[in-house]
Amino acid sequence: MSKSNRISPFFISVLSAVGFTVAVCIFAFSCQGAKLKFKTCFYFVCYAMEDNSISAGSISSAVSAYGGAGYIIEHGGKYYITVSCYYEEKDAENVCRELKDRNLSCSVLKIETEEYRLKTSYAKKHAELYRGNLNTLNSLARLAYDCANALDTGAYNQSNAKSVIADIKSGLKSLLSANENNCFTVELKRLIAECDDAAGGIIYSKDLRKLQIATADTIINIELF
Repeated sequence: MSKSNRISPFFISVLSAVGFTVAVCIFAFSCQGAKLKFKTCFYFVCYAMEDNSISAGSISSAVSAYGGAGYIIEHGGKYYITVSCYYEEKDAENVCRELKDRNLSCSVLKIETEEYRLKTSYAKKHAELYRGNLNTLNSLARLAYDCANALDTGAYNQSNAKSVIADIKSGLKSLLSANENNCFTVELKRLIAECDDAAGGIIYSKDLRKLQIATADTIINIELF
């Protein structure tokens, strides 16, 4: 090969670098494209925020004794002890203001979901199943929310509450039968156990709120693989 036609080592290194960069960009683009869109929004009234789960756990029982859910939500590396959860910001702010009037330091935490990364080819293949799971979980969380409000107003009695919890458990068991060995399996079993806890003894609105928030927690933090 003549000197004029010879490709310099520097040029080869540049081509290699460009090729590597293009490959990385294509890989990144393909990863970004493997996403499931699902939008929902929760407004949590929180009594406190802690840096670790142990500190949060020591407070959650006190919140529960007061009448709040006492469920711990992890978000952004922080642990929030929740009192209740709403779907409209004004409702959450009103409750927060009422609690502050009773000398309880509270704040509203907004968590919104938009899309989830599908981390494996299995997840991508089952994207519609996962979307259906999220939709059903969202409906079950609403059912628990409505029941909690009805207990607070006296519109529901213990029999009504037990029936609602049974319906939620039935819905979760149906989901479990369709998700026996995937990323939802453990979460669904956990929520079924939450239903059993809520149905034990006298049912209070805080029990339904805890069940609602536990379900919302799954929706927010589930990793799709």
